[in-house]
Amino acid sequence: MTKTKRVAVVMQPVRPYCRRVLMGVAAVSAQARWECILIPADAPPPVDEFKGFVQGLLGHFAESPLVESLGRAGLPAVDISPSVQALPLPRVTTDDVAVGRLAAAHLLSLGLPHFAFFGTRTHYYSLLREKGFKESIGAVGLSCHVFLDKANGADAAAAERDPAVLNGQLESWLRDLPKPIGILASTDSRALHLLAVCRKLDIDVPASVAVLGVDNDEVYCDFAVPTLSSIALATHRIGYEAARMLDRFMSEANAGSNGAGGQLLVPPAGVVPRRSTDVPAIMDADVAAAVRFISLHVADHLHVADVVREVPMSRRSLEQRFRKVLGRSPAGEIRRAQVEVAKQILAETEEPMARVALAAGFSNAKQLGASFQQQTGVSPSVYRRQSRKAHGGAAVARGRGAKANRNT
Repeated sequence: MTKTKRVAVVMQPVRPYCRRVLMGVAAVSAQARWECILIPADAPPPVDEFKGFVQGLLGHFAESPLVESLGRAGLPAVDISPSVQALPLPRVTTDDVAVGRLAAAHLLSLGLPHFAFFGTRTHYYSLLREKGFKESIGAVGLSCHVFLDKANGADAAAAERDPAVLNGQLESWLRDLPKPIGILASTDSRALHLLAVCRKLDIDVPASVAVLGVDNDEVYCDFAVPTLSSIALATHRIGYEAARMLDRFMSEANAGSNGAGGQLLVPPAGVVPRRSTDVPAIMDADVAAAVRFISLHVADHLHVADVVREVPMSRRSLEQRFRKVLGRSPAGEIRRAQVEVAKQILAETEEPMARVALAAGFSNAKQLGASFQQQTGVSPSVYRRQSRKAHGGAAVARGRGAKANRNT
């Protein structure tokens, strides 16, 4: 008769994610005849105290004290924490880069011309989702706007002292984004934050901003206004694969082997579409193609005639459909895209205005100044000074470095 194995499961069962993972663990547990002891992850005791009482551990072990305690215990263990860097434990977790890629594929399929990511610097899984999303958007020649809600330096300190500072920064970012746009939020909770700010600013979702979350927490998603589209993670499979891995390690330990570590990345289950990305009637495929052409060739001194040659319609039809979908003409979209390029160059370099103008697709600095003033309300010089002040002179330093490199 197979001997019952006792396993400690360190998890937070109040979270829907953890409950779904537990279902996967339970499927293996029943077959392998485990006796599971559930330990809340918010205040677990040192796991080395379980040596001699349990044969293995499974759960969230991202915190250093827990990892050290596991090392002292010398017991087989499998971690299911969201991706973290350099954790010396075998792990089964979500492939977060794949999450970003799936999100990009979904939003690109809607025909949207602009894309953005809203996440945080303090969570590694968010950075990986951003990476996959940006890479996929960039692979088709488009750019991705990014807002991370934990800034560095003075901005972070200000936001910690007063959350209104962070909300103000997010509002400004959302207001200035080109529309229509598809935004991936790193989690459903951050997606809800975006939806709330959009409602405050009277930004239509999904007509102007399509929002996609991650986790598919049904309470969050169905309670949201509009209901939130989200990427469902393969949480049941994570629990199942982690439990299978632990069972193998425990068998190897009984046979005199310590077992081998490793990492299994589980791809997301898929996109669950709801109202927040319900945009099939909003974007016009020909307009989207034209906007993407402008984005790719913005620095090539484009004219509307260049765009007309790329789409199967007359100039008049193109004008009408641009105004219906975007609320501006093709010429207006060209100027908007050129100003966006100019803003980036002004913020990051010390290039003279004539070079900024040429790099952004303008004929000369005078044309740059007129268009820039019209769209932003300030001159290019004022914008550059404001950017330097906001970033503590970092833009100046980068500009000097770039100039030095060109002169060598």
